[in-house]
Amino acid sequence: MVKKLVLFDKIYSITEKEMEKKKKVVFAAYLNYLKEKIKGFSNTVIDIKKLRTFDKRFEISIEGPEEHFVFNLLRKEIGAIKEFKDVEQGQIFKGTMVDIGKFGFGIFVDCAILNPKTDVLINLHSLREQLCQGKKLSIKEIIKSYDFIDNFPVSVKITKVDKEKNKLKGEFANDFLNLYKKILSENLEAVFVSGATNSQFKKALNKSDHLRDVNSIKRYGYLEHLAILKESSDAPGIIANIGKYLKHCKLSAIRPARIIKLYG
Repeated sequence: MVKKLVLFDKIYSITEKEMEKKKKVVFAAYLNYLKEKIKGFSNTVIDIKKLRTFDKRFEISIEGPEEHFVFNLLRKEIGAIKEFKDVEQGQIFKGTMVDIGKFGFGIFVDCAILNPKTDVLINLHSLREQLCQGKKLSIKEIIKSYDFIDNFPVSVKITKVDKEKNKLKGEFANDFLNLYKKILSENLEAVFVSGATNSQFKKALNKSDHLRDVNSIKRYGYLEHLAILKESSDAPGIIANIGKYLKHCKLSAIRPARIIKLYG
């Protein structure tokens, strides 16, 4: 029996007009990405059915003797859409920030929750408690210090489910907070990019001669990556140099000194 799955990844870095010309290339590249995830299951076939226009997510089919295992593997490795009715308090979801800076009362996170489509609100009180030791700072100040941008990857713990109003509230989960604890404790800067594949990001770093400044690259999604830099490397300087190779992407500088200053 063929299994269908709508994956978490969003393809937002290409316009609809560009997609008309590059559809085969985009679909083939993402299919190769999926095949890398399921190496060893050659008897199971994955096919991309469509890229959904309203949320820019791929719907795929899985068929073969290991289809059940591959289905669960992709749900774990990449993530998939979820029904609002199935969301419960205490659950932890991966997500990406959306509409950064648009609202003064918090940050919304897209966790691929649908029917109805509902983003999770992390309100200003939670942001202050988790990101700046309770200091009464504005959303604008917090966003600037952390350099949050749209599609920034996070983990969210659901703290409130309002079934009547179709609203969700949450807070950052420990694995997201631990990333910043590590960066602050080791005093290492980092560069986040959204809109680039792994190979595109590495090529940009290599062409600008900055690959040598990178300690490690963590892949959060198909188009989201975080490069932890080596000691004394400067994130804004690297962004200035690689930007010309990643013209349709957004870049963010994570700087311990700036975040620590926020606490002061």
